[in-house]
Amino acid sequence: MSVSQNFSWQKRLQYKFDNFMSQGGLAVFLALLSAFFSAFVLMLIIRYIAELIFPNYSSEYYDLPWEVLIQLIGLRSTEEDANFIVKIITVVTIFIGLIFFSSLVAFITEEFESKLASLRKGRSIVVERDHTLILGFNDRIVDIIKELIIANESEDYAVIVILSAKDKEEMDDFLRDNLGNTKTTRLVTRTGDISNIANLKNVGIQSAKSVIILNEAKSSDLEDLKIASDSKIIKSLLAIVATKEQDKEDDYIPSVVVEIHSLQYRKLAEAIAPNAVTTLNESDILARILVQTSRNNGLSVVYLNLVGFEGNEFYFYRPDHGWYDLTFGELPFHFPGSVPLGVRNATRNLTLNPNIDYRLKDDDEIIILAEDDSTINFQVKPIKPISPKKFKQKQRVKYIHFPEKHLIIGWNNKTAIALQEYGIYLADNSQITLIVRKLDNNIKKQFEKVVKSYPNLDFNLVEVDLNSLLQLKDLNLYQYDSISIMAISGKTSEETDAKTLTLLLGIQQIFQDHTRLNNQTVGTQLIAEIINSDDTDLVVKAGVKDFLLSNQFVSKILAQASQEPNIMNIYNSLFSSEGSELYLKPVSLYLDSEKLSQVSFGDCILAAQSRGELCMGIRIASEVISREKMFGIRLIPHVNTEFNLTVDDKFIVLAEDDQ
Repeated sequence: MSVSQNFSWQKRLQYKFDNFMSQGGLAVFLALLSAFFSAFVLMLIIRYIAELIFPNYSSEYYDLPWEVLIQLIGLRSTEEDANFIVKIITVVTIFIGLIFFSSLVAFITEEFESKLASLRKGRSIVVERDHTLILGFNDRIVDIIKELIIANESEDYAVIVILSAKDKEEMDDFLRDNLGNTKTTRLVTRTGDISNIANLKNVGIQSAKSVIILNEAKSSDLEDLKIASDSKIIKSLLAIVATKEQDKEDDYIPSVVVEIHSLQYRKLAEAIAPNAVTTLNESDILARILVQTSRNNGLSVVYLNLVGFEGNEFYFYRPDHGWYDLTFGELPFHFPGSVPLGVRNATRNLTLNPNIDYRLKDDDEIIILAEDDSTINFQVKPIKPISPKKFKQKQRVKYIHFPEKHLIIGWNNKTAIALQEYGIYLADNSQITLIVRKLDNNIKKQFEKVVKSYPNLDFNLVEVDLNSLLQLKDLNLYQYDSISIMAISGKTSEETDAKTLTLLLGIQQIFQDHTRLNNQTVGTQLIAEIINSDDTDLVVKAGVKDFLLSNQFVSKILAQASQEPNIMNIYNSLFSSEGSELYLKPVSLYLDSEKLSQVSFGDCILAAQSRGELCMGIRIASEVISREKMFGIRLIPHVNTEFNLTVDDKFIVLAEDDQ
């Protein structure tokens, strides 16, 4: 049984006052305003009474409210000819006014500072439309934003909104220190949980053009940490879908690009919002590029020029009035300054390097490589007469795959994938050697699994102290066709790259000693996985002509896929061992040595077509060490551009194999 309590009216009034004041800033403001007004009325009444009892001839009755008010706010003191009582009341009025008016000013100042603090915390709502929303904050965000800034150059006003658990001021300071001129792009940062529906709505998820979700875990992190991070991304995807289900206006879901480590979670992510979610796995992409690059010197520079918005880009294109019954082989001569690479038909099936006799249907789209979409210019009439017989093209000959020798140094999440890729490409009796600093059961287990899959290849697993030049020298490194150095895990990207560069310099020293002692040039190709794109100049100076930029490669692809999700189909096809892939092949496969002068790019295209290949550019051997000249890479020149080629130059082609 409850016992009733009797509270005094003072306690009840206090309770009501406390409840009222606890409602926040508005309640406090109203309380102070009411107290100030009450003081004004009280002092006005007292002043009237005083004037009645002790008349003050310096004041008129109708002026009293104004005098009391300005005395309360401290703008006027007593007059010299006022009587003593009026002076006393005036002093009291001014004193009371100072208390209440100062409290009111202090409150307004405190609320203003509180609002500024709230803004600094990044909790306010974002009122934008058609913006790119980035969820998360990690090492690759700078490269992603740089790519988006380039993509937005054609827009007068573009916005990138970033939502992360990090402090807003910390994000702003980091971006300010690492980004230069953002041109037409404005950056907006907000602090919050990327899987919280309210936070997502706060940053305009319902009006965003595209979403990029960054993974907290690095590819070099432990498996448990990567799984936990992948789970958070799945939760964030569910939150994005939930915001759309609650939106009564439409059921639109923006294009979402997300980096996920686990294949299981990638499939789950794509199932959450079919046709809206594009997934990417850094390890898979970079391992495939590494293997292709190690067998084809210069290929990573081509890839670096293709991905992202700087340089050349892939586009899907279809003219307004059909293809005029053209074949795919005729198309290159109808596009000045861009090169068609493939076809996507009405059922969305994509084919790179289709047969040159394929006759285009009016509803076909082509995949075309161009500097910008504004440079794509389809001309009904050919730019130059097509003369297939102008050159006596070299005929395709039987190609013998000789055994190769490749060395991988270091174990990370890409190594096992790279070993699998070597197994697909290499001829029988080829040798793949893996060197690790410390051999453990996990490495042994994954290595043996690959060995069993490819019994016709010679796999070797060696434990070596990578800091010992003597142990490295005993391995006869100069005998290998390529040496790939995987990024060795460090606390930061700078520490990781420092270890890679130190190892590179050591191997270079071994090669120089071998050349000096044996008077024999080392032809081994060096490849290094570099995390920080700012370290590329150091890699070139260390003698590496081919290198991987982990963060930059993946960041460029993430940024590009956020603007055009279908672009991932092109990358998946390029990086796959099935169908046509990119190769750099010597010009001697296509042209006779006495006919290398004044060769037009159109002639190069025809020479490649005679072998069932698609030429998209040329690599000039004399420029391979020049970064300013893109390491000798000349992609999509005009068909009329003429070159004086040498036997050391190469064609950049799409082909089904390296023959």
